[in-house]
Amino acid sequence: MIIQLKASAGKTGFEKVVSNLAEDGVPRHRLDIFSGDTYTLVGIKGDATKLDLDKYQALEHVLTVHRISDPFKELSRQFHPDDSVVELKNGHRIGQDLTIIAGPCAIESREQLFKTAEQVARAGANILRGGAFKPRTIHRSFQGLGEDGLKLLAEARQEVGLPVISEIMDARDIPLFIDYDIDIWQVGARNCLNYTFLDALSQVPHPKPVLLKRGDHVSLNELLGAALRLYEGNPRVVLCERGDKTADRVHRNVLNLNNVSYLKHHYHLPVIVDPSHGTGVRELVVDMGLAGLAAGADGIMVEVHYQPDKALCDGAQSLNEEFNSLVPLANGVFQVRGAQGAAQAACLALGATAA
Repeated sequence: MIIQLKASAGKTGFEKVVSNLAEDGVPRHRLDIFSGDTYTLVGIKGDATKLDLDKYQALEHVLTVHRISDPFKELSRQFHPDDSVVELKNGHRIGQDLTIIAGPCAIESREQLFKTAEQVARAGANILRGGAFKPRTIHRSFQGLGEDGLKLLAEARQEVGLPVISEIMDARDIPLFIDYDIDIWQVGARNCLNYTFLDALSQVPHPKPVLLKRGDHVSLNELLGAALRLYEGNPRVVLCERGDKTADRVHRNVLNLNNVSYLKHHYHLPVIVDPSHGTGVRELVVDMGLAGLAAGADGIMVEVHYQPDKALCDGAQSLNEEFNSLVPLANGVFQVRGAQGAAQAACLALGATAA
């Protein structure tokens, strides 16, 4: 339930509402308070079904009272109207600044990682990605370097000065991610609905931000349910749209931009798009990345390899020199979207990719 106070309520009116809630069995620690220039919202966490809506609507300092049927209300804009911002220790703000995550799908060697890291940092990426643990469909395929990959990623962070993100596959690897101080922990599509694993991540002391990818054909309700599991223990959650398989074999996946727009309209968590996995086709990655930004995404995550034709993982969807052109176009779409709105940004994205 959300109680909106009148602009004239002041501290006195606020305390009267809080006092009434306490009398009805709702202690202060179950309240989330959001204040703007002309409003104060009192959000009640947990079960509020026993509260008398009419009673609170009748209080003199109350403007409106809303019951929230959304089961993910803590993530809802009705409960939290402003965008959530996930700030990294270097000051970058996911959800406010344009976020460009780039790097190799899998860390293969020091040379491959460092050359690619230098390339993406020089071109304008602000977060370096690199997979140390790679869940592959065929187990005999390259599975990543494991702990050695995390070690190289931490060294690359020092070399290029970018925060790093890597996928964690197993709760048993939590100590490794802590030891190597990985800045963002990625939950991949395969683990999106692994509830035991998500619960373990939500209980990590002093947690790092978690990027949660939507799994193949995972519904928005399922994604939000997974996000809420993380959020209750660690509110620094970022959602990632990475597409679904379809019957069309031209594309590895089809990026669902409906989801991006819907999530940004109705929920406050940052949203990133992954057009590399969302298409599986290198020549489509730039187009769909810009389209994702025009649809409202807070950033993009793309795979970049300095020699994609020799990549041990996902070379067909990895950018090389194409990444250099993506960054200024992404900045242009993001700035136009902020100044003029999504429609103009979409036109710019279409025009830019057509050119």
